[in-house]
Amino acid sequence: MLHTASGLVYNTPGLSGMEWWSANLYNAFTRWSVPFFLMISGALLLNPLNKDDVPTFYRKRLGRIAVPLLVWTVFYGCIRLIDAHCGHTPLDKALATLGIDILAGKPYYHLWYLYMLVGLYLFLPLLRYCVAAAPRRDLVILCWVWFLIAVSNSVISSCNQGLSSAKLSFFIGSFFNFAPYCLAGYLIATAKSVPDKRLLWTGFFIMGCASALVTLALGEIPCRGKFYCYGFLSVPTVIMAITLFMLFSRLEKPFINSRFVRFAAPLTFGVYLLHPAILKGLTLLHVNIRAFLPAVSIPLVACLAAVISGLVAAVLFRIPGVRKSIG
Repeated sequence: MLHTASGLVYNTPGLSGMEWWSANLYNAFTRWSVPFFLMISGALLLNPLNKDDVPTFYRKRLGRIAVPLLVWTVFYGCIRLIDAHCGHTPLDKALATLGIDILAGKPYYHLWYLYMLVGLYLFLPLLRYCVAAAPRRDLVILCWVWFLIAVSNSVISSCNQGLSSAKLSFFIGSFFNFAPYCLAGYLIATAKSVPDKRLLWTGFFIMGCASALVTLALGEIPCRGKFYCYGFLSVPTVIMAITLFMLFSRLEKPFINSRFVRFAAPLTFGVYLLHPAILKGLTLLHVNIRAFLPAVSIPLVACLAAVISGLVAAVLFRIPGVRKSIG
């Protein structure tokens, strides 16, 4: 949903039109998704009951993402080179730009997450030892301070957009600002109680609306960083993700039919890896969100892309030599 709507938001010249508002609201209310994934990882991997030693942890986690990282970097790198050729960009310039983006961990717009996981997985065993040894109060303080640093970095980064040319960077340290989500996920999952559900839902919807309205307000004035609220470490996104995780962590029965979950769970990594290519293919076939009212077309196209991605992932999952490429 997020990736389906974002193109319309970013590429619409004027703000506040009906099409833009539809995409803006879908964007604002789905930005919690990436932080949510990280909090699930923290809840599971930081649990002191997980007795894997460091070599075993690395073998399990990094081993699972190494092949997909390589395969899909090549796949989406080829897509970028084809796009560059169609746009009459010289091959040497396209290759140089691609190489710099790979070093930065951004060969395609969604793969940054996979690159970030490399650094995060390298660091998590150390954080797990801290979780096992430190009093809970100290972990809560650490989480708050870490979020304060990460959110401040996000504000500064947003304000600096466009002030300087891109600099060479290396992806391995990109996890630092996202790691407090893992710690928050563990603390929420192991908390004895959470705030009242009505308070949490209210906070979630207020932050979602605030994100949409602030995006509109920043877009109407000549300022950099007008899409600040769409950052995964913006204040509204942090609050939305935490409140929603508190709500979901207390579910007493499966949110979706457990039989379907057992079928779909192994395919979700493949859906993540495939869906940008599927969305691009749908656009080439003129199946896009501008075909009719975006308030309706955005969820329909998103669902269609998810279903097709799932079906393709299911086929790839059954091919022995290809299975490792989707986890």
